[in-house]
Amino acid sequence: MDTETPENDQLVMPAQPKRKRKAPSVSKITFDADGDRRLLALIRNATFISHKQLLGIALRQGIKSSKDAVRKRIRRYLENGLIRLVPAMPLYVKAVYQITREGLSALESLGAGISSISSETETLPSALQAPHFLDINEVRLAFAVDPVLSRGEWLTDPEIKARNTTPGVVPFAKDYDAILQLTDKSGQEFLVGLEYERTYKDARRYDEIAQRIETENQLCCVLYIAGSIDLVARLIDSVYCPNFPLCVTTAGMLKQQCLDSNVGFMAGGSRRKSTLRQYFAALKHPI
Repeated sequence: MDTETPENDQLVMPAQPKRKRKAPSVSKITFDADGDRRLLALIRNATFISHKQLLGIALRQGIKSSKDAVRKRIRRYLENGLIRLVPAMPLYVKAVYQITREGLSALESLGAGISSISSETETLPSALQAPHFLDINEVRLAFAVDPVLSRGEWLTDPEIKARNTTPGVVPFAKDYDAILQLTDKSGQEFLVGLEYERTYKDARRYDEIAQRIETENQLCCVLYIAGSIDLVARLIDSVYCPNFPLCVTTAGMLKQQCLDSNVGFMAGGSRRKSTLRQYFAALKHPI
């Protein structure tokens, strides 16, 4: 019996089954109840934090023992959607991170949730706010390498907001950008409020802020950190608190000289100047 062949005597190869694409593997994360809770909380409490800042603060706080250990957890957090990458920020060459709702939920499962920002918060902070928080992180890192200031406890914006809305807890006069708890040479603890200003606000807004700060009874003083030198004099005049200690310096000087930074303040109706160390000593808190 004759067999029929295709034209030109070409063989017809049987159809090959299509290979299925493998889905990208996601490393399932096993939570370390202490280390992961602290590292994720650090990202949440910073609001926005750069890769370099996260490595620096995490290592100084002893959350992880090495940079590789921190990097490994960051990769796992990204793979599992616990944190997200923020679009590129000028001056911050590497990645900038923000916690996601999934990350907030994970912290809540670990018993580390806070009332000021949760997995059910209607709107998470906008990336437009990132430069403000990244600049504050730079000040925090500078303090972390100072022999005296590194011993202080840093309270972040979300933590302050949570405290200010907790029933039965005496609130601060306002939601400061940060609060630093220090101990003077006599062993007495005192609190310093930190406010960071990148740009100048409306004068009426500063009047409102000054009135609120004047009612503060839990802080030793408020330190205003200006993003540029031209802001210093304007802030000294605009945030004038006759009855509450308030001083101003620049972020650049503070990052370089810490306690030896020059600060400006009002006293006796005129502008005065001293170092931050001298300012604390005059408030009876030598450090």
